[in-house]
Amino acid sequence: MKHPIHPMLVHFPLATWFLATMADIASLFTNEQTGWVAGVLLVVGTITALPAMMTGLLELGKIDQQSPAMRVANQHMILIMTSWSFYAVSLFLRLNGTQLEQPELAAIAFSILGFISLCSAGWLGGKLVYEYGVGIHTQKK
Repeated sequence: MKHPIHPMLVHFPLATWFLATMADIASLFTNEQTGWVAGVLLVVGTITALPAMMTGLLELGKIDQQSPAMRVANQHMILIMTSWSFYAVSLFLRLNGTQLEQPELAAIAFSILGFISLCSAGWLGGKLVYEYGVGIHTQKK
């Protein structure tokens, strides 16, 4: 496959996680159901992130093992899996059986930690593309 699928799939979970974190923060200051909306966004984000992460693993195999990009790619991968874990914990903390409830402070804290990790992973993903040309230039194996 000439065109990597990973960059195409990452934007939706990134957007849902970002909006979930913003809704969680807003829920601290309002009595509205923004925390429930954040929960729905977390469900969508954690599910849609799985194919994005799987395609990222496929792209990882195309990077030359001796390239300095490999170290950055491994850091990117670890941070995005950390983000996924934080967001999954945030989601599970707001579940009562199968029902979403307004988040407590711990769920919001995990969402914020996920966002911080997500921003770091995104920075490294951009570095892979714009500095090392991963997914743009043909990588030597």
